[in-house]
Amino acid sequence: MKTDTLYECTGGIINMLIWLYKWIMIEYLDNRSKGTIVTINEKFIKSVSKKHFGQLKGAIDMVNQAKVEEMEDEQILMLAESDKNKYEMPETNVENLAYESKMIKIVIGKVHQIYTDVTSDDIARYVRQILAEDAYHRMKPTEVAKEVVAIITGSPTRKKRRPSSKAPASKNICDYISNT
Repeated sequence: MKTDTLYECTGGIINMLIWLYKWIMIEYLDNRSKGTIVTINEKFIKSVSKKHFGQLKGAIDMVNQAKVEEMEDEQILMLAESDKNKYEMPETNVENLAYESKMIKIVIGKVHQIYTDVTSDDIARYVRQILAEDAYHRMKPTEVAKEVVAIITGSPTRKKRRPSSKAPASKNICDYISNT
């Protein structure tokens, strides 16, 4: 039995598939009760479909063709969108650029006081690398300069823990309220 026969006859519509299956079983049992031995194959399925759903075949074919065309249109639109995004300039936040350039300028001045042989381009690259890890811009210029010096010298710096707020955790709120 060809596996696409049921799909061809029903167009992938679940309700139609169920009804076609019911009619196949009814026709099979009807033929068997009459003494005719019928094999359920592609030919039998198509004959049952034509007998009981003959008028719907044209509508199913039109729906399937419309679905295929719609899917092709969606593919074309997605390809066009991806091509458009490929050549589009990425959006950048002006505040981030201003913060980054200000930080680079300050850090270059601080590092050049100690290491005159390091180029400004290298320092700027190190600063960008450090700022990429500092997404919330909490680092001060002196901290960034220390990190850059650590990169230049090859000695790692220990990250400082940020002070936590003095507000109690939610599980300790009752203790906090009763103690005050």
